[in-house]
Amino acid sequence: MKNYFILMAAVVLIAAAGFGTYLTEHNSFSEGNTTVTDMVNRTVTIPSPVTKVLSTSPTITVSLYMLAPEKLLAFNYETTAEEQKYMPDKYKNLPSVGGWYGSQSGNYEEFIAMNPDLIFDSVSPANTPGQELATLDTLNLRQKQFGTVPDLAVTDSNNITLFNPSIEFLGKILGAGEKASKLTSFNDKVQKQVKDVVNTIPENEKVKVYYAEGSAGLETEPSNSAHGQLINFCGGTNVADVIIHGGSGKTQVSLEQVLKWNPEVIITTEPTFYQSIYQDPNWAGVTAVKNKRVYLSPQSPFKWFDRPTGTNMIIGIPWVAKVLYPDKFKDLNLNGLVKEFYSDFYHYDLSDDEINNILEESGMNSTMINGG
Repeated sequence: MKNYFILMAAVVLIAAAGFGTYLTEHNSFSEGNTTVTDMVNRTVTIPSPVTKVLSTSPTITVSLYMLAPEKLLAFNYETTAEEQKYMPDKYKNLPSVGGWYGSQSGNYEEFIAMNPDLIFDSVSPANTPGQELATLDTLNLRQKQFGTVPDLAVTDSNNITLFNPSIEFLGKILGAGEKASKLTSFNDKVQKQVKDVVNTIPENEKVKVYYAEGSAGLETEPSNSAHGQLINFCGGTNVADVIIHGGSGKTQVSLEQVLKWNPEVIITTEPTFYQSIYQDPNWAGVTAVKNKRVYLSPQSPFKWFDRPTGTNMIIGIPWVAKVLYPDKFKDLNLNGLVKEFYSDFYHYDLSDDEINNILEESGMNSTMINGG
C-alpha cells in the first residue's frame, strides 16, 4: 500500500509538471509568479498575468503596440501629430520614457516610477566571441538598476529576416499568442510574395536606389546597415558605398557624390526633404528626380521604412517592392495588405480614401495604387 501511494504521488507530480509545461506553451500562466527563460537563456521570475510593460527600445515597443497596446505604459519618444494621425485616441497620450538605443540614454528612475510588471530589453544576437558575456554584463547591470522589476532580453528585433522568434516570445509573455501568430503569418506572407519575384530579377536589371536621410537628403545608409535593409530585401541595389557612421547611422555624403551615383529611385523618411526636392535645381539632374521616382515613407503611427528598425517595417516590404518594381508587382494588392495590417496590428480601420491618401502622399501615382 505504501508503494501504491508513492507511485500515485509520482504520477500526480509528473502530471502537474506536464500541465505547467502546457500552460507555458499556450500562454496561460497561472496567477502569481512564473519563471520564464528569456531570449539569451536567462531565467527570470515575472508576475502573472502581465498587465503593464515597458521596453528600453522603440524596436520592441512597436511590437508591444501591435500585440497588446492596452498593456503598454509608454513610448520611447514623443510621438508627433503626424504619427498620431492613424492611432486610436486612447494611445495618443501615452508618455515618453526614453530608453537605451542609438545614442540615447535612459533613466532608470523614470522606468521604475511607471510601475511596470516587467521591462523588455532589446539586445543584438551575439556574432563575435566574447559578445555573449558583454550582453550578459549589460543585462545584469540593468537588472540591478531596475531592482525588483524583471528585465527580459529580446533579440533580433531589428532584422526583418529574424523578427518571428521575437514576436513569438513577446506573444507568449504578454498572453497574446494568437495575435503573435497572426503577425508572423502576415510577415511570412509578404516576405514570400516579394522574394518570389525578387529572386527572378537579374543582378544587372536591379534598380539603383539612394536612401536620403536628413532635411537636406545628404545623409544615408550603406547596404550593410539595418536602416536601409528593405532596399536590398526588395531587390534594389543600394548605391551608397560608404562607411556606417557609429551606431546610429546617418553617414554624411555630398551632393556631388549623389549625382555621381545617379540613383533611379530615392526613398526618404524626411517630409521636409521630400517636399522640397522637386523644386531644388541642385537635384534636378538626378534620374530619380527627372522621372518623378522619389518616395516618402508613410509616417503614421510608425514609419514603414526605417527608424525604428522594427516590426513596423513589415508593411514596408510590399510598399518598397511596389515603388521599386511597379510592373513586376502590379498584381500585388498593396491596398488590401495595408487595410489588413492596420486593422489587425495598428488597431485602426482605414477607409479606402485614407489608404489612397497614405499611398499618394508617399509618392505613388494612381496607376501604382489602383493597379493592385
